[in-house]
Amino acid sequence: MIAVLAAAGLGLLALPTLLRRLGRHLQPVRWSALCTIAMAGGASLVIGSGLLSSLSTVLRGVGLPKVAQACDAMLGHLVPSGSVLALTALAVTASALVLGVRAVQHSHRAAKRSWVEPTVGIRLQRHGSFETVLLDDARPGAVSVPGTTGRPSQVLLTTGLFDALSRPEVDLVCAHEEAHLRLAHHRYLALATAVEQAMWFWPPAKASAQALRLALERWADEAAAGSKPLARSRLRSALLMVAVDGERPALAAFSALDGLIERLAAMSEPEAATVSAIWWPVLLLPGLLLGAVAFFALARLGHGAYCLLSMPGSCRLR
Repeated sequence: MIAVLAAAGLGLLALPTLLRRLGRHLQPVRWSALCTIAMAGGASLVIGSGLLSSLSTVLRGVGLPKVAQACDAMLGHLVPSGSVLALTALAVTASALVLGVRAVQHSHRAAKRSWVEPTVGIRLQRHGSFETVLLDDARPGAVSVPGTTGRPSQVLLTTGLFDALSRPEVDLVCAHEEAHLRLAHHRYLALATAVEQAMWFWPPAKASAQALRLALERWADEAAAGSKPLARSRLRSALLMVAVDGERPALAAFSALDGLIERLAAMSEPEAATVSAIWWPVLLLPGLLLGAVAFFALARLGHGAYCLLSMPGSCRLR
């Protein structure tokens, strides 16, 4: 059952990149939600299966051999305690946990480092609860920085972007970045970075993280431009004008090149792509099947654990 759990988790992690083309037929908010669920659920299953496969080895290492024997009986001796496979699973799982936690911490530190002090830049007057700061930088760019305790969220614009665009286009770029802040996209980005780093041994996880980042950018595009043709055309022009090569995975940046063609195509349409009766089951079915498989495996493992714990004398730990 552990192998089944791991396979289901790896499958879920790969779904966002495998279904990326079809995901464009969904509204970005829903596609972002599906990507998030698949990545969070897949990573949890993979890490959980790694912990279970190495549990017997850990228990013996801390001096609980009888509990380790019970775990071996529950897990069906799939991963022999102390074997190379068990030690490898323990090392990979530990590295995934450490790298995932470090990635989240890096995202928080990146937001703190990017926050601009009141003495730096020019504060632009805009309606809303976010600060808009103009920075002296010839490179075109715009970044949203989530706030912390005592610090408001900020939209950072460069003079390169401000000078290259018309005022209505600048307003749309600001609305795009404000949408990132209002919709708490930094949390989704932290998850994408954490899963990408933790699942270093599974290449599709990185591609799925990129699919989630693109979905978030399209979500913010739609929130900024809405269904008005003129606003969509202006946002498209802004994308063409300021797109630069420079990925910032920890923060949402308007001008990243990754996914630019898809964003331009979406802005060329009169309104956001809507969900059809065909695409929903096509996109949901693989995830539902993998979820059902994982639930079945967890149920079997839970039943085995219950049977062992209910046996007389099973509470003796040494």
